Amino acid sequence: MMEDDNQQLLQPFISSSTSTADAAAVDVISTTSPAIAGIIFSSSSSATTTNSYGIILRVAFVVSIGVISIWANHEASKGFSISIINGPGRDKPAGKRFDLFYLSNDEASRLVLSTSKFVEDFLYPSLNYPKKQVSHVVLWLSSQNLSQPVIVDSGEVNDQFVIYISPSVLEGIDFKRAIYVAMQKGMVRLWLWDGFGNGNAPSNLVNGIVEFVSQQAFSGGRFRQPDSGSSDLEYSSELEEGLKNDCWRSKNPKAMARFLSYCEMKKPGFIRRLNRGMRNGWHDQMLDDALLGLHVRAPCHSHHNS
Repeated sequence: MMEDDNQQLLQPFISSSTSTADAAAVDVISTTSPAIAGIIFSSSSSATTTNSYGIILRVAFVVSIGVISIWANHEASKGFSISIINGPGRDKPAGKRFDLFYLSNDEASRLVLSTSKFVEDFLYPSLNYPKKQVSHVVLWLSSQNLSQPVIVDSGEVNDQFVIYISPSVLEGIDFKRAIYVAMQKGMVRLWLWDGFGNGNAPSNLVNGIVEFVSQQAFSGGRFRQPDSGSSDLEYSSELEEGLKNDCWRSKNPKAMARFLSYCEMKKPGFIRRLNRGMRNGWHDQMLDDALLGLHVRAPCHSHHNS
């Protein structure tokens, strides 16, 4: 039995990998097209054509750079493969429920794709916002409870990411909503350029963006936007402690999300520009840049007084 369970745990990496519709038709694209190669090697050896040959080489080089750029954007837009792992196995309550409701009918793959699509459309609406490379997503139901409902980590292979779901998410009555919320938040963090803080983006800011983008999905999808609960009182307390002019430093994700929402309302596209800026690492002027030159303290002050 132990050997069967271990084989089942590893099976998704071997044969249960699913691909998006776009990723199923992956083609190997040369960075130099045959037409360009033809131009390069069709020049005459005559001395009278030496200058023309040099010009053609330079033109071919410029065109090849353009081809590479187009190819990179094409690759980023094609999709990713998916692997699903049931860590607890069918013998555990969470694993049994996961197998019944998410593995047997491929709902797990659909959940990955739907939550990803919302985030991709929101953060990367056009080529003006270079897209993060994601080639493989692993949805892993953890065999033990985690400190958070969802934890996202980069895999051992470049552009691979693992979304760990705590089995406690599947133990409640409304487990379908719980796993959707966890997956949506995990997918936002996965797609953010600095979702893991490698570029030194403030963790409270990243957490606020995750909360903000997730709330956009909740308000426009099947589920209602999460209630703020006691966060209003916590937010007021934080402001009284000196954050009235520095509200982007709030450690309360819901309070941070409300401030980011206010910035988005004042300067539409703020979140997208902020994420694009984080692609190259964090710097202190990034919030001002995303606000199109408006100092971040201005919306912070007006948000507090609104």
